[in-house]
Amino acid sequence: MENIEEYDDLIIKCLAGEADDRETAELRTLLRSSRQLARRFRSLRNTWNVSAAPIISDEIDIRSSLNETMQAILDRTPPVRPAWRRYLTRFAAALTLPLTILSGYLYVTNGTDRPHDPDICQEIKAMPGSLIHTILPDSTEVWLNGGSTLRYTYNRQIRARQADMAGEIYFNVASDREHPFIVSTPSGIFVEAIGTQFNVRSYASDTLTSVTLIEGQVAVGPEGDASRLFPNNSMVFNSLTGDNSLYLGNTEKIVSWRQGCLAFKNEPLKDVYKRLGQIYDVTFEVDPCLENVIFYATFDNASFDQILSLIRRSTPLHYVSNKDDDKKIISVIPL
Repeated sequence: MENIEEYDDLIIKCLAGEADDRETAELRTLLRSSRQLARRFRSLRNTWNVSAAPIISDEIDIRSSLNETMQAILDRTPPVRPAWRRYLTRFAAALTLPLTILSGYLYVTNGTDRPHDPDICQEIKAMPGSLIHTILPDSTEVWLNGGSTLRYTYNRQIRARQADMAGEIYFNVASDREHPFIVSTPSGIFVEAIGTQFNVRSYASDTLTSVTLIEGQVAVGPEGDASRLFPNNSMVFNSLTGDNSLYLGNTEKIVSWRQGCLAFKNEPLKDVYKRLGQIYDVTFEVDPCLENVIFYATFDNASFDQILSLIRRSTPLHYVSNKDDDKKIISVIPL
């Protein structure tokens, strides 16, 4: 059967439902005897199914339209794919089902089979000389002093609240008696609260860690050896000696930095410059003859340069600035 296109009229007649029983039987016999004609029939049938309307007007030249459509299809010769690509396609198809099953498994088990991954993790950093106030996902309010960092994690499954900090941070902990809020410091001192307000100062470069309680109660101390701290009390831990001291002090002065106020009362200059160095990330080298000079002052929303200038006006000293490995160093020497 060389010219299979001569049977297009018969095929179209059958597809249109206009062929009688004899013509239908003839086409069925021809299709069984010729694979080429069978392929031609399938192509015409597919084109017919796509292009034919439910109601065909007598004015439409069915054969002409079908021939144009078929010619457009036949003119688009598909590119020949290399053998390696055919094998790769089969291999990819074989992997589809296992990969689909694996993807579904990972999706379902995501977050449930990883008990060590916290549901929420938030990191906050206060640049030197800045002040940050924000609210954590559990509604706890925090204020970060300059040079401070906080990494907060919250596990939805067990509702554990953990805050790893360095620097100085004021916490107003959202109340939850069943799930304590745990603060850990670089010195190994921990604070456990359930709904209180307190201030923690613990810089990585300092051997002293101080915790000041404003209201409520907290447990504070090394892991496994915590003590109760009560309002208006401050506990200071020395990581070098392992000693701790309890002070009943002026809590308003200690936490006044939250309003941009730095207050020093009856403090030696070495401690004043140490605190300024922590907040502004500056190293002060204080001459030994000035270290124990007692200083009184309150700086309200003053800049770093203004603070240094005011100290210099009240004390016979001057500054020499230099840098060492991108670290600002200021020498404080007597006049």
